[in-house]
Amino acid sequence: MLDAAIFLKNNLADHFVIYFIPLYILGGRPVALLSAQFLGVRIALLLPVIVLLDTLQIPLFYYLYETISKRSFMRTLHQRTIKKEEQLRKSRLFRWVQLIGTPGVVAITMLPLKGCGMWSGVLLTMFLRLPKHISYFLMIVGSILGCIFLLAVGEGILQLKDFFVN
Repeated sequence: MLDAAIFLKNNLADHFVIYFIPLYILGGRPVALLSAQFLGVRIALLLPVIVLLDTLQIPLFYYLYETISKRSFMRTLHQRTIKKEEQLRKSRLFRWVQLIGTPGVVAITMLPLKGCGMWSGVLLTMFLRLPKHISYFLMIVGSILGCIFLLAVGEGILQLKDFFVN
C-alpha cells in the first residue's frame, strides 16, 4: 500500500490537474480534496474549484428531479400521495424532515458520505419546498463547510503521519 501511495505521489503530483476532475466525478468531494491535500497541491486553488463544481451540479439535479416528477407514473404516484397526505403528515419521517429543515440541508450537503451531497440536498430542498435562491445558498454553504471539514480531517491525518514517522 505504501508503494502505491509513493507511486501516485511521484507520478500523479506533477499532472494532478488532469486527474482532479475524474477523481471528483468518480469519488466525489472527499476523494478529490483529500488526494490533493495528500499530494501537496495548494488547497487555496482547489477549494474554490470544488465549491464551483458542487454548485454546477445543483441545476442539473433540479432538472433531473423536475423531469422525473413530470412523468405520468410520478403524477399517478403523486395523486395517490395526496390521498394519503394525512397519514404522511403524521409519520415520523415527515416530522423529522420538517424539524431539520434548512439546517438539515446544510448538514446533508456538507457530509462526506455516499448518499449525501448536492444530490440529496436538492432532493431535501424540493421535499421541503424551499425557494431555489434559498436552497442554492444553503447548499453552497454546506459545500464550503464540507470542504473545511475535509481539510481539517486531512490535516489531522498528515499531522498524525508526521508524528509517527518522526
